[in-house]
Amino acid sequence: MVCLHKKHNQLIDFLLNQNGEYVSATTLAEILNVTDRTIRNYIKDINDNSSDVVITSSPEGYAIITDNSEERLGSNEKELEEALLEFEIIQFLMNENDYTAYDEIADKFFYSPQTIRSRIQNLAANIHALGIDVAIDTKVFKGIKLTGTEIQKRILLESFFTSISVKKEMYKDFVVNGFRSWVDMEVVENVFKIVDQINIEHQLNLEFSMYKKIAIQLIIIIHQINHHHLVNMEDTELTNLRRFKEFEVEEAFRSKLHDYVKMTDDEAIFLVNYLISLQLDLDKSIIENKDQEIVSKIEAILLQVEQVYHVPIYSTKRFRNNIANHIYRIIYPASHNLLIYNPFVKETKSEYFFSFSIASNIALQIEKAFLVEIQDSEIAYLAYHIQVILDSQDKKKIKTIILYSRSYERTKLLAAKIATYFDELEICKIEKYSADYVFDHSYLYIGINLADTPQTTANFMMIQSGFQSSDIKKIRFFLEAQNSIIEQAAIHWIHAKSPEEAILHLLSLNNQEHFYEPIMKRERISYTSIGNLMAIPHPYFEKEGYKEKVIIGVNKQAIKWGNELVQLIIIYIPSSDIERNEYAFTEFFQKTKNIENVRELVHAATDKEFKDIWNQI
Repeated sequence: MVCLHKKHNQLIDFLLNQNGEYVSATTLAEILNVTDRTIRNYIKDINDNSSDVVITSSPEGYAIITDNSEERLGSNEKELEEALLEFEIIQFLMNENDYTAYDEIADKFFYSPQTIRSRIQNLAANIHALGIDVAIDTKVFKGIKLTGTEIQKRILLESFFTSISVKKEMYKDFVVNGFRSWVDMEVVENVFKIVDQINIEHQLNLEFSMYKKIAIQLIIIIHQINHHHLVNMEDTELTNLRRFKEFEVEEAFRSKLHDYVKMTDDEAIFLVNYLISLQLDLDKSIIENKDQEIVSKIEAILLQVEQVYHVPIYSTKRFRNNIANHIYRIIYPASHNLLIYNPFVKETKSEYFFSFSIASNIALQIEKAFLVEIQDSEIAYLAYHIQVILDSQDKKKIKTIILYSRSYERTKLLAAKIATYFDELEICKIEKYSADYVFDHSYLYIGINLADTPQTTANFMMIQSGFQSSDIKKIRFFLEAQNSIIEQAAIHWIHAKSPEEAILHLLSLNNQEHFYEPIMKRERISYTSIGNLMAIPHPYFEKEGYKEKVIIGVNKQAIKWGNELVQLIIIYIPSSDIERNEYAFTEFFQKTKNIENVRELVHAATDKEFKDIWNQI
């Protein structure tokens, strides 16, 4: 094992003592006194750099798999066999120009035609789920054919191969075996050497997952070019790509691969775009002489989204520059429908759901402006940028006015004490109360020993000058009530067969059918299912403000929602307060991040039981 950080070793030691039992990220974070995200980074570092242990994940958390274990990371022997068969079928079909009969494929791979038919049906579904623009075309009496551009086929093959989990020390042999019909062992070994050299020379700091992807894609490029399966690009694009740091890396690969393949400019364009899609550690490099037409379009998008969400992605220069630079970089690979590599999409979508929603809006505008397709992996990167901005902002406090009848000085001391106890309150004024006092609904009023209780619809509470525990509780209960999401929620038990049916039915039960189209518009950008049997459908945000409403549906059985199964549906109609919306989405995540808690919620039989379980989580 390479030298690991002290915390890494503490994490390994703790998991080894759990005898294979899964431990949640939250528990591990508490034990090591770090954040959940840091735990995920530690685990990624350990899996990338350690040959002695592998940490595997499940909905219940993380556990250690040792070298002595027969279980492989994420795959048993049957799953491994099926994954390899799907890869080999893609590899075979990639270079077949005509339709191939099922019997011919069955004979080649030594399976029955029935098994091959079943595997190809599963393969077609898996390809569709990846979002890669390749399909398996089937014709009666002819067989099957892989359709799509050369670029998309290469990305598909690499994605399937690199998704198969193999230990680091075994990987080169695994590659040699997987591509034995395409290239010699010597070519594989030299490709790995070239990747090692360029990784060091250009300080790429490649994680093993990226290292694998680059090596496999280079092997695919060598074979495909030498067998005259070439990509077609616009010649002018290479001029634009010369501004990117990835162009230098591509040229280094092009030079070192010269003995094995002659790369055309079109192939160079593909490789630059591919390297950009990997999100290498080159983001801080400055892109000189940007295309100002592209920059103007991006900044117009950021301004438009800021006007809807009131998050300073445009008005604050450093935020605008960071996001605009990131979008500028991914426009090129997105134009070729190259998947932007991001291994943490699911975690980002669930943990930073509000940021993900804002990022989805940006993605839709990018798609319209540049005629490209932006997928969840890229939306997640945009969500990181949004979350940084939200975290940097000072949270708004509740503007508060203290009312008194007598003794201003004593009231002033009490106001200071209240401000100390309750950081959520901003004491704006201390004013003397009278019968004709005019209340402003934008403030919270706290009356101190007033002779009578004012008749007002504004937020008002009365406390005593002694500021006893009962007064503290009264203010605390008020503040908690402001944040309460579940108490006013409408909860329904339904029996829907699809997301569309569930959303429409829940909206109809609450006379909110007019939100159906805005919600479905948001679903078309990116499904709102976040795992753990949960989905949080909400309308695509427009400029008009909404009044907050929460509609909860417990479905009789789990239904397919994008790539997830969903049984608990929380429709959230947002308020016009951006911080309130962030709070709501954060609470939804916190209450449902444990699958066992969600199971308890969906087994609740009444409103009261559901709310009691929610409040106890």
